[in-house]
Amino acid sequence: MRVAFVHSSKDKRIGSLTRYMVSLFEKEGCTVKVIETENTTSPVSLRPFDLIFVGSQVLSLWGGKISSEVITFLQGASGMEGKRAVAYVRPNLFGNDKALKRLMSNMESQGAFVIDFEVLKSEKEARDLVNRHLK
Repeated sequence: MRVAFVHSSKDKRIGSLTRYMVSLFEKEGCTVKVIETENTTSPVSLRPFDLIFVGSQVLSLWGGKISSEVITFLQGASGMEGKRAVAYVRPNLFGNDKALKRLMSNMESQGAFVIDFEVLKSEKEARDLVNRHLK
């Protein structure tokens, strides 16, 4: 299986959880590509991937805002049409559900089928999310 992980590199904890999930997929023999939204200059095609994970931190306390870099990346990316996708966020005190809904909405507006979503607080929750997609 070919898996892409898209996330903002500004938040170290979301980067750490992403690296952990990448290692779990690689142990199972999957091909994984990590795309940090700040480090991409040209439009990226997500056509070669079977599964796309998109992660963001929750930026505002009440509004549930997500990273603008992730939104911009999703708007410029091609090949998300019909792809299975998973949304995940690193929680804040409030606004986690709203942020997750915003992230999923942005992914679906690009044609992705969001099949799973999670608010990840720990590596255990990240492992559970990955295991649901390795079966």
